[in-house]
Amino acid sequence: MTATLRVGPSGTTGSTTRPSAEAPSWAPPAEFDDYVLIQPLGRGGMGLVYLAQDTVLARQIAIKFIGAREPDTETRQRFLIEARAAARVQHPNVVSIYRVGEFADRPYLVTEFARGQTLDHLKKPAAWRRVLPIGIDLARGLAAAHRKGVLHCDIKPQNAILTEEGDAKLLDFGLATLLNGHADTAHLDERNEPSGESELRGTPDFMAPEMWRGEPASRRSDVYSLGVLLFELCAGKPPFHDVDLAQLALAVNELDAPSLAKVAIGIDPRFCAIIDRCLRRSPAERFASGDELREALEQLARNADGAPVPEGNPYRGLRAFEADHRALFFGRDAEAGVILERLRSEHFLLVTGDSGVGKSSICRAGVLPAITEGALGGGRAWSVCTFVPGKHPLASLAGALAARLDLEPAELARRVSLDENALAHELAKHLGTTAGLLLFVDQTEELLTVADKTETAAVEAALAAIAGGVPGIRMLATLRADFLTRFAALPALGEDLSRILYFLRPLSPERTRDVIVGPAEATGLRFESEEVVESLVLATAHADGGLPLLQFALAELWEARNKRTGVITAAALAAMGGVSGALARHADAVAASMRPEQRAEARRMLTRMVTLEDTRVRRSEVELRATSPAARGALDALVRGRLVVAHDAEEGSAYEVAHEVLIRGWGSLRRWLAEDAESRRRHGNDLACGG
Repeated sequence: MTATLRVGPSGTTGSTTRPSAEAPSWAPPAEFDDYVLIQPLGRGGMGLVYLAQDTVLARQIAIKFIGAREPDTETRQRFLIEARAAARVQHPNVVSIYRVGEFADRPYLVTEFARGQTLDHLKKPAAWRRVLPIGIDLARGLAAAHRKGVLHCDIKPQNAILTEEGDAKLLDFGLATLLNGHADTAHLDERNEPSGESELRGTPDFMAPEMWRGEPASRRSDVYSLGVLLFELCAGKPPFHDVDLAQLALAVNELDAPSLAKVAIGIDPRFCAIIDRCLRRSPAERFASGDELREALEQLARNADGAPVPEGNPYRGLRAFEADHRALFFGRDAEAGVILERLRSEHFLLVTGDSGVGKSSICRAGVLPAITEGALGGGRAWSVCTFVPGKHPLASLAGALAARLDLEPAELARRVSLDENALAHELAKHLGTTAGLLLFVDQTEELLTVADKTETAAVEAALAAIAGGVPGIRMLATLRADFLTRFAALPALGEDLSRILYFLRPLSPERTRDVIVGPAEATGLRFESEEVVESLVLATAHADGGLPLLQFALAELWEARNKRTGVITAAALAAMGGVSGALARHADAVAASMRPEQRAEARRMLTRMVTLEDTRVRRSEVELRATSPAARGALDALVRGRLVVAHDAEEGSAYEVAHEVLIRGWGSLRRWLAEDAESRRRHGNDLACGG
């Protein structure tokens, strides 16, 4: 809890124990204004916090009140400073403030209610790889506060929350200080504190040495506090926890904090060095701000796994990231961590989200490699098997798993079609007690759009038997969000939809920046200016299907880079039509490069690769009738132009549109689909039903 300590010139106190907040002497009514209180969330030295319902906007919020029965002028002023500080900082890693109000002459704050647990409830010591993304998130939030001239002044585990989505956020700016202009420090008299003997507010174990000496708070003192928080998460306790409170001020000013490497084992020395720098006694030796600390932690995250960087274009265009591209996959560490955490205890997880949000990429490049490296634990050696349902999901499933079970695909398919539990039994018998298997089902919507209905029924029943809980088996699947209702109607897999869902949200601007800058830094590439990066971030936020469009634009920019200097310029971005125009411009150029008869064949084949529900479907060369020279030339041009992807299949090659964003974002293809709509409905029912 926050302590208010009376500190004299010597920097010592008269207490020998860490103080805790007293119970507040006032309680609010159950209903007031537009709010209904639900339950208490916590209490601190200044106030008490409740979970409440906003009856006007029909959402849950948090409300903080001053706890004292008769708050004095200084307390009310401090409460107002907290509101102003929180209002200055609008950032995904800082809990947002919605409103300041007053009831019965008592002010209150209405803030975002972040579902999750504060870090003081996190099991400690935690693995440093889990602490690193938490540190990055909190450093990002702190950096945003520092850029707005806000010092938090009370960073500690109780004032940071790990949300259900895996994001860490800073809470409670109750002791915040507002900086004037570009000053780095704030004088104590801004808190209306008396001169001479200073009343220091803070949490003893997390206060920087200079704060104990009565010096002004600064960005560097916030960095110290965040360093102590990360130290505690890794070591299980703060660096000076074993020192009596009466001696704490002297200890932190006279002794170096113990190195994290000496009190916790198995931690990357580079991470230890970052934390140790945060805890230097001299403020000048620490990171200067949250931004500097953020950059150090992000740089470590980019290099931590030591994955090799693939040669060539570091951006994937319209293709999903795969395990081989792990070193170039940025922006989704927190979400991948949450998925892994849930898979440790849950047998089936369905990752859903909008088309183009990156469902396949986070699984293939973020989750699956970690699983093969042992992230699921449990005393098993885990492997991964991937399958995409396609038109014949039973054959696809059997083909993916038959070799592991020492069976012929046809025989495995026969057993699965006859007995819905056969696959689960065979896998359990094969894995025994030492092996584990993660079955990854990508593009699950194909079971609902193009798959043979009889095969779908057999596969769904077999997958449901696995999802029900088989020792040593986990199942992970991706599904477009607009198919959730139809998935819920499946008799077995859709039965308990709410329990298995993980909704992948669009990237925040901060993490979109990581997607842009991370691969560039990993390959020695750089952007001409920060303005180029910011324009890409902004364009992505406002584009339909922003992430795949961004990846395509970045891939094109890499091709157009200055090869001598390795610089991506604003002129190159403008020349290709920006993020939203790059793909359509490129696709039109590919079509324009064909002869008239080839363009006609390209149109015919592309419309065959799109279902009546505007989803992709793989087609073999036979189905596409790609036998004439014109058709063959058109198909080759579409593949070379990265508009169509070729896959190996039993009957030869199969082809599909590179990404659904092409269906929505390429005007020519949209026009062809509209013009051919009647013909597709009359002759192409197989596109919708898989017949």
